[in-house]
Amino acid sequence: VYAIMRNNNYYGTTYCAQLEGLTDYAISRGTQTPVSEYQGLDGTNIARTNLIWTTIYQAINGANIVLKAAATIPMSEADRAAVGGEARFLRALNYYNLVRNYGAVPIRTEPTETLDQLGGKRQPVAEVYKLIVSDLQEAEKGLPATTKEAGRPTSWAAKTLLAEVYLTTERWAEARDKADEVVKSGAYSLVEVKAPDDFDRIFGPAASTNSEEIFALKYAQLAGQGWGYPGYFYAADNPFAPGGVRAHFTRPELPLIKAWDAKDLRKEFILYTTYLNRSGRVSSLPAAEPMSFRKYRDFNAVNNGNDCPILRYPDALLIYAEAASQAAGGPTALALERLNVVHRRAYGYAPGAASPVDFRLDGQTAASFRDLVLTERAYEFMTEVKRWHDLKRLGTDRLKAIIKTAKGKEVATAHLFW
Repeated sequence: VYAIMRNNNYYGTTYCAQLEGLTDYAISRGTQTPVSEYQGLDGTNIARTNLIWTTIYQAINGANIVLKAAATIPMSEADRAAVGGEARFLRALNYYNLVRNYGAVPIRTEPTETLDQLGGKRQPVAEVYKLIVSDLQEAEKGLPATTKEAGRPTSWAAKTLLAEVYLTTERWAEARDKADEVVKSGAYSLVEVKAPDDFDRIFGPAASTNSEEIFALKYAQLAGQGWGYPGYFYAADNPFAPGGVRAHFTRPELPLIKAWDAKDLRKEFILYTTYLNRSGRVSSLPAAEPMSFRKYRDFNAVNNGNDCPILRYPDALLIYAEAASQAAGGPTALALERLNVVHRRAYGYAPGAASPVDFRLDGQTAASFRDLVLTERAYEFMTEVKRWHDLKRLGTDRLKAIIKTAKGKEVATAHLFW
């Protein structure tokens, strides 16, 4: 299952590329250009989204094979529960990606072993989410609280993903309570930073794991084992990723980029306009495409060893903040504090102590506070494949208005799904 999810037709490159090009902070270029036009995909990009569909179902089939086999292979009941929990977590994650991007989809809970099992009717979105929730509830019971091998899910990973699923489906109180379990567990803490490059302790190739990683797909600086997506941010002569194609860029006038406080250490860490090329000379990005992203960089690597983050501790904190406020009809003191924990760290302050950059409750409504949280999510999770789905959670009208303001593009309703 992991090998399928890590390949270039899925998280390895294509899935991330298609979704990041849809955001209000990134613009696609080259063969990816139609993605950022929001009027439907050309044949090249339809082929890519078709491959995503196929690959996700292959991963689901792998999970189903594991579940069927684990029921009969001799092992302890604890091991059987852990293996089953791992397979259910992965199946849930894959169905979650399907339903958010394709809507109603066929449901498979048994391995595809004969040709007459191919095809199938799309099931309602509510039924897909019912399976996702059920799988994650089983996974949180069966998975261990810790794992000896980085990159495998724990019960806390299942709880965090379940909290996000509840958030997506607007089950606010359940999202709040499940995220609260993760926060109160003490299993995770934010990596503290004092300078922009300190974020490499989270996203750099040497960070095999860290105190805030909940679940990530693992890559390595080995032939055929590197993460391909970072190449989308760099030109071919860059030192950060081999085979750079510079398929994504941004512009300083886009609202999120323009409003980004220069004192936020994430800004300098993530954005760049010039770089030292492989010959040691300073190169500038083109005037028409003057800025790009460098969250994932592996200097002079043959293959990028950066891992692909799926769930981090800031997810739990910000899910709690948004869900608690929505459930209460306005922000609570604890919702505000958990937003501030993430915000402080971004400026180099200790996450657990009050700071000069703290947001305040004065005058906040449920709507204004939610906007604060979603903006914080945009900066914290930039290029982590979350923003487009966050915009979709706001509803079609709001999404269209945000894209129109940011990029001047009309979003065709028919193409909100692949």
